[in-house]
Amino acid sequence: MAAFDLKGHTVNIGDQISIIGVITAVGSGSNPTVTVQPPLSANTFTVNAQDITTYEGTAPGPARGNSVIVGNDCTTTGIVTGISGSGNTATLTVQAAVSGDVISAPSGASYVNQ
Repeated sequence: MAAFDLKGHTVNIGDQISIIGVITAVGSGSNPTVTVQPPLSANTFTVNAQDITTYEGTAPGPARGNSVIVGNDCTTTGIVTGISGSGNTATLTVQAAVSGDVISAPSGASYVNQ
């Protein structure tokens, strides 16, 4: 069985995906680390603020969307480099688009950018 994204599309190695989540912690500095919790998971991942896009607010900040605030929804984009498991709970290993950081998230918390 294959890995599926939140829209039911098959996720493959090499796909560009977006991972949805909620910001749970923000570091300090001009480009802080941001901790994100995706749905379907008790685990979090940490990325560079420039790796996320937010949709709330217009205050100045390093993320695209400019609102790096705990509790805000965000999206992280990257390339799938590994898949473990199947269905919408498969674990995806993803290389973040801007920083190149490697993160893991459930496939059901992502969607394939088509």
